[in-house]
Amino acid sequence: MQPLLAIWNSTIFQKWVMAVTGIVLVGFLAGHLSGNLLIFLGPDHMNAYGVELRELLHGSVIWVTRIGLLLAFVLHVRAGIVLAARNRKSTGVSNSKVTNKTSTIASRTMVYSGLLILFYVIYHLAHFTWGLAHTEYYSYVDSLGRHDVYRMVVESFRNPVIVATYSLAMIVTGLHLNHAISSAFQTLGINNRRINGLIRSAGPIVGIALVLGFLSVPLSVVFGLVK
Repeated sequence: MQPLLAIWNSTIFQKWVMAVTGIVLVGFLAGHLSGNLLIFLGPDHMNAYGVELRELLHGSVIWVTRIGLLLAFVLHVRAGIVLAARNRKSTGVSNSKVTNKTSTIASRTMVYSGLLILFYVIYHLAHFTWGLAHTEYYSYVDSLGRHDVYRMVVESFRNPVIVATYSLAMIVTGLHLNHAISSAFQTLGINNRRINGLIRSAGPIVGIALVLGFLSVPLSVVFGLVK
């Protein structure tokens, strides 16, 4: 038991945990975005998708997915906090000054951006999944008796406070991914001269693509392209 505990608490293992769970979460973001973009196909497509998601294999898939994502998220956050605390202990003041000169804003603010994302995720779930926040937008039902996800999203993004909060969260997420993706590849040992440039570019490219994709929904509502 002691050897296993030692391995679990080791810095290298926590880095692996952070890298693997981070990749899982990025995959989820890509999948979640594909669902969000159905809004451009109209209410029927989006509401049908919502029903299929909840009823797939008698509702078991969505719960397995939720539990898996929750576990990945908790492990990712824990690993980030543990590694940040160890880094502060091991890095002297002089070394910290040198690091700040050579590192990027994204890498220096990983912990803070991660915590902001955590707080937003809780709020986002309370809003769109649990119906605990902005309850006035949650109870819509379409003509077929389905939960009207389309109308909930559109009406929500007509609220400037929700749009501003959502947009800020997406920008912070993009900033977080800017450093996180290339760092994950490095941690997992995916390092080759021929692809190093591509790996370094992966974070900004994926981050910008996801941010633009997610922001396209509220901005389309704001400018009247989606009604």
